[in-house]
Amino acid sequence: MARGSDQANAQANTSVGQNSKLFGSGQALYSSLAPQLEAQAANPQGFGAPGLARLRTANEQSAGGSNAGAVGQGALEEARTRNAGGAGMALSKAARSAGANLSNANLETNLANEQLKEQQRSRAQGELGSLYGTNVSGANTAAGEVAHNVQANADQENASWGWAKNILQPVLAAAGGAAPTIGKAFGVGG
Repeated sequence: MARGSDQANAQANTSVGQNSKLFGSGQALYSSLAPQLEAQAANPQGFGAPGLARLRTANEQSAGGSNAGAVGQGALEEARTRNAGGAGMALSKAARSAGANLSNANLETNLANEQLKEQQRSRAQGELGSLYGTNVSGANTAAGEVAHNVQANADQENASWGWAKNILQPVLAAAGGAAPTIGKAFGVGG
């Protein structure tokens, strides 16, 4: 007579195999992605040194260009009016304005870089949490299937004893009903 369920046993073995496969795949992914994400979380790169250099150069070129334009325009105005000192105050103001604009542009670049670093740090930490959750939940789901299949197997084994229950239950019922009567006869029980 068959004991248990071959199908439940096969499913349990399949689930164990799937658990092992998911765990192995998860470990392989984790071992390559986790160090990258951990490095990004600990030390985000932001724009990076070359990117920052390009942005600052663009800021300086913009400030230098506006300052050069002001000086050129001042020189032209002085030549037209034949007043050699007439544009001096305007040129000083233009130089101060260009310097202030350069300072603001570099400050905005630095702030944008720090914001980008914080976004990269936060995203890396979120990805690490997600990576861990995916790895654990997939393995746990597969492992949970094993318990379900073991229970199905146990239920099938218990059901396979039905013939014994059919034979023994009337005997046990009769003995159970007779026990109190026999016990009273010998002064045992209530």
